[in-house]
Amino acid sequence: MTDLGLLLRRRLNPLLAAIVSGVVLLGTLALAIENRAAILRDGREIVLKTEPVDPRDLMRGDYVRLGYTDISSVDAALVSGAWPPEDTTAPVWLILAPASDGIYVPKAASFSKPSAMAAQDVVVLRSLPARIMIATRTGGTNLVGPLSFGIERYYVPEGEGLEIEKAQNEGRTTVAVRVSADGEPQIARLMIDGETLYEEPLY
Repeated sequence: MTDLGLLLRRRLNPLLAAIVSGVVLLGTLALAIENRAAILRDGREIVLKTEPVDPRDLMRGDYVRLGYTDISSVDAALVSGAWPPEDTTAPVWLILAPASDGIYVPKAASFSKPSAMAAQDVVVLRSLPARIMIATRTGGTNLVGPLSFGIERYYVPEGEGLEIEKAQNEGRTTVAVRVSADGEPQIARLMIDGETLYEEPLY
């Protein structure tokens, strides 16, 4: 190969690598966006009640922190099936059903994905990996958690979170969440007194 050929090859290789990296990055981003849109479009909708969060840490610029009254931890007595044999970090699967007010609450929990539910209004929600302690099973505590689901942060126009903060402290805030068949949630709407304050677009 001539000196000119080697020079061209050396110049083209970094360019080719940059192009491939860009394509992979854009493809990954597009898949993430489409996955979110698919959940918002096709997921089962449930309504969750929020709870007050430490007011010193609620606002972080352009988003608010959301706590969830009924799913941030669950009673160990609700757990069905086998427990991990030792302390570990793993997702927790919650089986949710609506209470009389329409708010979804846990009816059971598991450390493995439950089989298909017979009841039409039952939804399975998967937490992010959580610390599972054997002491919980043996009576050290009666709660499994804390649990998080990737829906604890909601972006709002900067400076418009005070109304949400006040309503959340008063117990007036609920969130409509869409849940995929694999238990992954996405926030669809944020509501105060049952009225939609913000609604998420598909894209």
